[in-house]
Amino acid sequence: MKQGLTIMLALTLLSCTSDNVTTLTDLNGKWVDFNTKSDTLTFGLFGDKESIILGRGKETRDGFVLPKHGSGPYDYKLLTGDKISLRWTLSSNGNFNDYYFKQSGDKLTIEKFYDTTTSGTMLTFKKLN
Repeated sequence: MKQGLTIMLALTLLSCTSDNVTTLTDLNGKWVDFNTKSDTLTFGLFGDKESIILGRGKETRDGFVLPKHGSGPYDYKLLTGDKISLRWTLSSNGNFNDYYFKQSGDKLTIEKFYDTTTSGTMLTFKKLN
């Protein structure tokens, strides 16, 4: 009986696959927005944390040239079910928010997270070599 349970447990563990799991290695590097060709996501180790840096270019506000709203570092957690949880580290809001996220090869699709007025909009990024 014990031998049968051991074999069943071993077979169960061996049958589990992680084919669709995104790993940090897959994400590390720079990704460019497929449509705008200007917005970028950079995944990597910044300081002592895995983070995303969103680059959106610059704009003039109140006579000053500043990074576009939403630019900068984000803490992130990869979740199950094609989701990512993000927290903009420059915001006074310390909460993580969940967004659609799917990465396959050199293509990444993510729900627009830096402009809450257009929630549900999907962005497609391509990895740069």
